[in-house]
Amino acid sequence: MTRGGRPIVVPLDGSAVAEAALPVALEMAALPKVELTFLHVIEPPERVIGDRERTAIDQQWETEKRRACEYLDSLRSRPEWQVCDVEIAVEIGKPAETILAFADAYRAAYIVMSTHGRSGVRRLMYGSVADKVLRAARTTVVLVRAGHPGERV
Repeated sequence: MTRGGRPIVVPLDGSAVAEAALPVALEMAALPKVELTFLHVIEPPERVIGDRERTAIDQQWETEKRRACEYLDSLRSRPEWQVCDVEIAVEIGKPAETILAFADAYRAAYIVMSTHGRSGVRRLMYGSVADKVLRAARTTVVLVRAGHPGERV
């Protein structure tokens, strides 16, 4: 964290749905003493049986981490983001838990993320990273409904 401010954490997974939160995060970047951190979480494999698998998984992690960094760097290099400090971070873990732990560790001012806007049975069937983050976060969470840029949920 470069300025010593409290970051706005923006979880991104490479999808257009996740990127729906970017316009709102850009608006919020004008707040004093904040910076943005684009966070990409890579889910770990379910289990590892032997040393050979561990080596393959470690190589896969490095490959996935490199791809995620390239993706986040491509977002950060867009002209609209040149007006603010944007850090990038790639973590491995379960998405909701990792987002929450990251936000706590860096004392995030906000978590800005998108949601599909599912409700009822569909939300119960698929679960929702955004819902889990919203319910457990120790900081303010701003949800942006995908497909409706700028509309906060």
